[in-house]
Amino acid sequence: MLRMKLFNGFGVIDIKIYEYEKGLVWDDNDKFINQGWGELKEKIKNTHGGIGIIAADFDELLRYGENSLISPPEHRRSHFARLVAHAESDEDIELLSDILAYMLIKPMETNLQAGWFITYLRKGKNLENFDVVRASKVLNNLFNINSEAAKILISTLRDFNVYNVLENENLLRRELRQVMIPAVVFLSYSREDNLIVNKLYQRLLKLGLNVWIDEHELLPGDKWEIKIRQTLKSCEFAIVCFSEQSINRPGFFQEEIKIVKELSYGEEHSIYCIPLTLHPFDRSLIPEEFRDMHIIDLVKNNDIDIGHCTERINKAILSHRS
Repeated sequence: MLRMKLFNGFGVIDIKIYEYEKGLVWDDNDKFINQGWGELKEKIKNTHGGIGIIAADFDELLRYGENSLISPPEHRRSHFARLVAHAESDEDIELLSDILAYMLIKPMETNLQAGWFITYLRKGKNLENFDVVRASKVLNNLFNINSEAAKILISTLRDFNVYNVLENENLLRRELRQVMIPAVVFLSYSREDNLIVNKLYQRLLKLGLNVWIDEHELLPGDKWEIKIRQTLKSCEFAIVCFSEQSINRPGFFQEEIKIVKELSYGEEHSIYCIPLTLHPFDRSLIPEEFRDMHIIDLVKNNDIDIGHCTERINKAILSHRS
């Protein structure tokens, strides 16, 4: 170990420099240092920026680099897999999540098809022995550190046939389960409110919901009532957008809410209804069947807050599905 003194503008800093600080996983000859999580933890504890250095060592495994045709070196991939496979304790898994969070700081710029790492969290050589408990812990911990990275990473697991196992064990947090199987939502509105409803639609899509809206989904020649009824029967949720115009004007919206009422209150009880108002008006105009539900207001104190409104909708969906 060496020591050196640096002046940072405020005073002199005494820094410890370890011989392995430049690379905590590979030696000078680019050979893998045979070590486990215990040794890595010790190095991290004694090295400035240790987790970041380890993440940088493995970072290229998740990136194609400038040439998209170049795959990560196989030997590095297999060694990372070996480390992952030996992450046993909660402390190991927490550290693995921290390393992944560093690697995935910019998840959209990362080759996340390398989500193969999760398949090495298994109890034996066969994928049938996939350790869903450890995998869920890694993904849940990663969500706490970098939620977007966790959501994008879990979406790549479709390629590894572990979705069913993760879903059946029900150990993932609700937000990640929704990424795996997005809630199917029907958006009911009047054409007069098309502009504001489209903004609402775009926000709901960003939350990872599978939103059905007639403007984008109805095809030329579709028989409207049959299509709407079939779609509503296949949806878990219906967001009904009330406005003074939509309530007072006869048309498709009136027919849609009749079907929603049937499915919400009928014997099937197959759909969960979330009513909202697009602007302030006399609530006594809202059909009686919807007035006993808690209604979300898109406009409060003369301000449109689509973000807050969609967050509350998503919270209701997550709560209902859990």
